[in-house]
Amino acid sequence: MITALTPPIREVIEKAEKMLSFHFQTPLNIENVVQLSEPDRRNLILRLMVNSANEMIPQRFIVKKTTLELRGETEQEQMSRFARDWAGIEFLTSIGTHHAPRFYGGDRESQFIIIEDLGEPHYSLVGPLTRLPTPANVQEAINALAIYSRRLGQMHADTFGKTNEFTQILHRIYPHTLRLQSLKETNIAEVMACFKRHTGDDSFELRQELEAIQQVMSCGDFEVLLHGDICPDNVYFQQSDMQIIDFEYGDVGPALIDGVYLRMSMPSCWCAKVTPSHIVTQMETIYQNELKTKILLANNEAIYNKACVYACALWIIRVINWHVDEVMEQDSICPSGPVDQDSLWKPESNAFRPRILSRLAAFIDIAEKHQHLPALTQASSKLLKHLQQQWPTTHFMDYYPVFT
Repeated sequence: MITALTPPIREVIEKAEKMLSFHFQTPLNIENVVQLSEPDRRNLILRLMVNSANEMIPQRFIVKKTTLELRGETEQEQMSRFARDWAGIEFLTSIGTHHAPRFYGGDRESQFIIIEDLGEPHYSLVGPLTRLPTPANVQEAINALAIYSRRLGQMHADTFGKTNEFTQILHRIYPHTLRLQSLKETNIAEVMACFKRHTGDDSFELRQELEAIQQVMSCGDFEVLLHGDICPDNVYFQQSDMQIIDFEYGDVGPALIDGVYLRMSMPSCWCAKVTPSHIVTQMETIYQNELKTKILLANNEAIYNKACVYACALWIIRVINWHVDEVMEQDSICPSGPVDQDSLWKPESNAFRPRILSRLAAFIDIAEKHQHLPALTQASSKLLKHLQQQWPTTHFMDYYPVFT
């Protein structure tokens, strides 16, 4: 084996070699290992190169390993993140799709999975969205978003009606996995308290609507495998194809939680800016058309629009609970990830307050348009006005650089 590897990593490679040999039912030797991840990342990414005369066996694989030291997480949180990632990719492979890298095996003890090597270079949506706004770059960004929207819709359509299989895989890997895509009573209490603190609003009607959102999130309509963090850097984009990666926040839930990501300005992402509304509409149509192929309710505009509003409402609840009090007195900067050399992204201006204002406005706009959740809409309008008064120098989020 490779002598330069540390003993723990050597053990992972030895296990991976046995796992791949078993998977392909032939002895395989790993001849080279390259570390792709940066040293300070919470996941170790290795490229394994094997030598096989069988042309049906790939020559390269990826090992993704969770670091064993806890970085601001409990052991249960860390194991849950690992289990969700494993389960999402294994599930998508098991149902015969290629929305994500193919799954070849995993090891709970050493916390790693073996997946398909999608090749290099590794492009994402970050590049197209953050370049100079030339006509060619604008068109490239729109095309990339269309591929992204189509892939997301296809994944949701293909997993509709099959989510019990995902849950079975998840429980097999780690029965105590924390589930993410529900709205808990504590979440409702927190957002009610925040509204009361900042706007004095704690009406019975508001609580009723929050409880209605909770019910919709758990009712099973549009139930699919959610990615949960479908950000510009969580896709693998090459030419006209795109695969989705990093399912660490994946779970079962209503499709529109992922489906409103552009409308809500990528609510869990560091690379978050506004997309022009006409492009959002275009991408949402592409996404909905994919859902329509297998989810009958997606053909009912009234039901679909309600689901869209309720998904945006869930993100507003999360945004309020995550960020409002945290940045009330002083804004903070969201750490940025890597960007291309020609990127116009400005890490120093990647602040949280503009995100809050823009997402409140986006929710208010869609809720008023479709006339759902009037109490939450009113409370959000009051909160938006209050925050604008408290933060007089804060503006709404800018457009992605390519759309400026």
